[in-house]
Amino acid sequence: MLTHRLEDLNRKRENLRGKLKIKEYHADEGITRVIIGEMHNRERHATWPLLEKFKPEPLEGSVIIVPTVDLAGNVYISVVNPKYMKTPAYKVYRSVLECYKPTIVVELHAFNSKAYSNLTDPNRLEKRGVPPLIPYKQEPLIEDQVLHGGPPPFAKNKFKEHGSYITLEIHKNYTEKAEKTLLDVLNIVVKSNSPQKIVNKLTEKYPESMKKAKELLYKYLK
Repeated sequence: MLTHRLEDLNRKRENLRGKLKIKEYHADEGITRVIIGEMHNRERHATWPLLEKFKPEPLEGSVIIVPTVDLAGNVYISVVNPKYMKTPAYKVYRSVLECYKPTIVVELHAFNSKAYSNLTDPNRLEKRGVPPLIPYKQEPLIEDQVLHGGPPPFAKNKFKEHGSYITLEIHKNYTEKAEKTLLDVLNIVVKSNSPQKIVNKLTEKYPESMKKAKELLYKYLK
């Protein structure tokens, strides 16, 4: 029975790898990290080039890079909108999680200047059901910033540990400074072997930002 289950899982993974052009990086045994480059359309022009530059070298465990879960490229619904769960992209997303069973998930998003105030709105939890995103660095230009937060509503019951689900937002016209910040964060995820170690390393590098994010996430996940 176990052999049949493993064979079925391997077939599903092969199918997903072909459809989604998934890249896998493996070291020794350890945790699995899934990085998703596009949850819905309008973001791929920013996120795909970043993932092309990103060459993970895990010390242990696996890194699975999923360029997109929006195969048709026609989903425009925000992941914080309950309607997202009825989209084809969400079904693909669920399949990825079921096949790879990750300990850590990272979502990459790209925002435009008009969306910035909504994403960072201090009252976003009350208005949208999710906390505001926080910049790692309080740069004067939003094109220099990388915003971060926790899981979307549909994933928060599964990923309750701080650091196990990271949402990242970068400006669609990001600068080299923002690119460096985002790639640094991804490398911390790759080099850490637990959510807590990710949190510790990010807190060491961005203490004020992580303190605020932790407080917001506690209210959200409780």
